[in-house]
Amino acid sequence: MKLHELHQRRLEATVSLVESGLDRIERLLAGGSPSEVARTEEDTLAPEERSALLESLRRLRDQLQSFAKLFSLERRSVDIRQIMNAELSSAWVMLENCRPKRMKGYGVDFDPGLRAALQESVERLVTQVVALRAKIR
Repeated sequence: MKLHELHQRRLEATVSLVESGLDRIERLLAGGSPSEVARTEEDTLAPEERSALLESLRRLRDQLQSFAKLFSLERRSVDIRQIMNAELSSAWVMLENCRPKRMKGYGVDFDPGLRAALQESVERLVTQVVALRAKIR
């Protein structure tokens, strides 16, 4: 089946995002998740659960492949600069949302000293993200 180009691109992007999510899940199941500053993963899976999940992931990947074939989805080349810019744009948005003025929906006011410290820290991070993006363009 051949879709309109705009519909095809939307499906291609969605399949790509789903595959990326599956890749992250597989890395977790393989124990290859990198350590993070503010979070660690606790592995509570039994070996048989891990095996069953990996098999389910394999079936889902097979279904994605069939889906792509059914709708004539194409593998498109994406410049790594575009991927890095997208990741850094997302990081920028998330950091901007950590500014004290954007965190007032919680019903709790910031201590003025903490407010200033948070603002300065977020500003430093945002500045680094923006500088990194500038190197990629």
